[in-house]
Amino acid sequence: MPWHEGVPSTRFDVNCEGQEHTVVWSGGEVQLLDHPNIGSEKALIALGGRKPECLEVLDLWKLAISDGGFIEEWAPWYKADPQRRWWLKTALERLRSEGVQDFLYDLPREKALRMGEVVTILPHDFLDRAMATVVDAGDKRGWDFAPSLNRHLIEATKLRARRSLVQALTNQRPAVPNPALIPFDCIVEPLGVLSVDGRLSGRDSHVKISLHPRWLSRVWARGVSVYGGRFTVDVTEQGGVSVLRQIEWLEAESGLHPHLISHQL
Repeated sequence: MPWHEGVPSTRFDVNCEGQEHTVVWSGGEVQLLDHPNIGSEKALIALGGRKPECLEVLDLWKLAISDGGFIEEWAPWYKADPQRRWWLKTALERLRSEGVQDFLYDLPREKALRMGEVVTILPHDFLDRAMATVVDAGDKRGWDFAPSLNRHLIEATKLRARRSLVQALTNQRPAVPNPALIPFDCIVEPLGVLSVDGRLSGRDSHVKISLHPRWLSRVWARGVSVYGGRFTVDVTEQGGVSVLRQIEWLEAESGLHPHLISHQL
């Protein structure tokens, strides 16, 4: 089952040719609702015509999912931050006019310019879906990402896994006090084995989880990182059915201990 199966569609409006047009992401694809004849419009552009803003958005989407360079900027931001986006627009203009590169440090200048357009024009939820598309494709290729991009994906996995774990522990019964303060060690390795260790026992609480970075597309992007109040470590397909591998905390003498269980989605 593709990662985007069941992921809600999302849309945003673009000021295109003096009108408000709608760009939609649905089922893994970006659609331009107000441009039914994209091929004809591209032919006119090739003859010297002006590119409509919607087609520029589509090109940015294709660039994002083919390259993934935007992930460096996306990784540390769990959700949209209007102030950050305002700053990025200012930094992008400075890069254009002065050649000063204050963001996307791992990219050469020309690529940073284009990826700067990606992260300032595409909404954050589009970037989430672009990331999942990049990760899914890389996973199918055998995880052949450059070291710098792999590092940012690991950073993104750790950040989102911690937030998801805290959310899951907030739902835990018996209640776990201050779940955000529990020491959390997340090991993210493409060749690693999924595992969970630790316990919930007052000041002795700690959690250690080993994840594959494809968790971002298989689990987090599908909105099931916390499902039924439990943290999900992976999703597998069995006979056309999605099965969640989740953490359940069971009582023992020294507190609550984690166990992996399977739950059909």
